Amino acid sequence: MVPTSSPGARSGGSSRPSREIGNASLRSIIDKARKLPLASAAILILGFLFQVALRHQAQPYLIDGHQREWFSSETLMQTVSILDLREAPVESLTHIHIQPPGFDLVRAILVHFWPSLDIHAALKQVDHALYFLWSILYGVCGLLMFRWLSGLVGETIAFLASLLFLLHPAALVYSTLLDTTLLSGVLVLWMYHSLWKLRRGYSSIFAVTTSSVLLFFFRSVFQLPFLLVMAVSLFLLKVPWRTTVLFLLITGGICGSYVAKQYGQFGLLSTSSFSGLNLVRSVGVLTYSWPYEVDPVGELPKTLPNVLARKSKVDGSLNYNNLCYLEFDRQLKSEYKHYLSATPVAVLFGAYYSNLKIYWRPSSSYSVRRNIELLPWKSAYDLFFSGPVLIVLLSLAGVIWLAKGRKEKDYACRVGILLPALYVFVISILFEQGENNRFKFFLEPVFYVFMVWQFHGALVRGCRWVVLRRWLR
Repeated sequence: MVPTSSPGARSGGSSRPSREIGNASLRSIIDKARKLPLASAAILILGFLFQVALRHQAQPYLIDGHQREWFSSETLMQTVSILDLREAPVESLTHIHIQPPGFDLVRAILVHFWPSLDIHAALKQVDHALYFLWSILYGVCGLLMFRWLSGLVGETIAFLASLLFLLHPAALVYSTLLDTTLLSGVLVLWMYHSLWKLRRGYSSIFAVTTSSVLLFFFRSVFQLPFLLVMAVSLFLLKVPWRTTVLFLLITGGICGSYVAKQYGQFGLLSTSSFSGLNLVRSVGVLTYSWPYEVDPVGELPKTLPNVLARKSKVDGSLNYNNLCYLEFDRQLKSEYKHYLSATPVAVLFGAYYSNLKIYWRPSSSYSVRRNIELLPWKSAYDLFFSGPVLIVLLSLAGVIWLAKGRKEKDYACRVGILLPALYVFVISILFEQGENNRFKFFLEPVFYVFMVWQFHGALVRGCRWVVLRRWLR
């Protein structure tokens, strides 16, 4: 007769393996918690050091530390004079109509670190400081990508994939362009990562709210309708309605108050008086060449702040925040409306199709950097991140993703995830002609994460199927 173990013996025997499994799981969680910060720091540091090395490599193309082919932040159309930001920062920042004030706020803070320098020397220091900040931002892009991908494909693949994205020539170009293209791409990446975590209960509404408000104040693509799109996205993602209302109250209160100020001061219902320019450009109605200059009709009031009255900035470039350009913006909007009403639909579709073709060009081709042009991997990346290759890859990844959605029956959630990207895509096509491929970079980090996630999952499932089939034989 085979002896049977007592109940006490059985429970003791079964508890030991369970404790071992529990301890093993705890150890794996602790190991993962230790590895993630180390890998994140490594990505950030490697990205920054690569930028420093790239800038050193660019020395043959520099004159007195300034790039022959790169713009100063003062040269950009959408910035106000650094002199006004130093002498009257609050007055200047509250009287900007050309663009949202976020970037000029950063410049205003930086210029006050060198109060005793001549304004030209101070401008040079501000530009160098911006290059430094953009180098850090470049590393932050890789860090955010790694953190997101590590929850989707594992830490090793995430680390390698993030490093590969940092080699993207467009990321290198925009990290040395002193506008907010790189910042916008990073903020969109952060916003999407936050949406993904919020859907899974890993995050609060704070990150989504903060990233949305920052996008509003740093890039004119993101106007009040974008906040409504985000609210609909949150609703479709089945975020609690109180959380969605809180998002609308905070973002609507902050951004709506700023638009109300713009309307009271300038009669604008947006953060930018370049809307008319973008609209006529979008349909190919160009009756001027850049830089265009507008003379004021009559004499401007002498009580105007300098930021609205000065004709040119410190480096001699035109000040498009001059008050006379507001009337020009109204004329361009009127010209656009008249053109829309008088132009056949087929012609309009032709213009927008041209915009679409520009959109799918390599985003790195917007601004030429000779040292980046010489990178041996540039042509391969440009092929990957442009049509038709990018279109095909995104389409295949989308099919895989939608197939999973059909199995899980969460169609509304998937529409909710798509909405913010669709908003950015549509605005990039309908409201610009010429720089559409630069606007594509706003979404490229998210595109990349999406493709790595879907193709990695498909590859893993395919390998499992092959192994299972052989095992069954």
